Amino acid sequence: MDGERKRVKVIINEKEYTITGTKSAAHVQLVAKTINEQLEKINELSANLSKEEQAILIAVNAVSDQIDSHKQMLQLENKYNEQSDEQS
Repeated sequence: MDGERKRVKVIINEKEYTITGTKSAAHVQLVAKTINEQLEKINELSANLSKEEQAILIAVNAVSDQIDSHKQMLQLENKYNEQSDEQS
């Protein structure tokens, strides 16, 4: 049941979207809320950007955060493996 596809309606930037996927409704709502918060921050800093430019900035930030998280995970795995090897 965890891999079951669901449809969740969200509002992003005052427009309704139906998101289809396997994530919970709460997860999808949190994603939409985070995007809306980021859009508000971008509007405060640079109100003259087009919606497309705002979306690209949000995507760049999201991918950058994902890469940073992946690097952290790899570092933690390496540290764990080194400690496991020392204990063997």
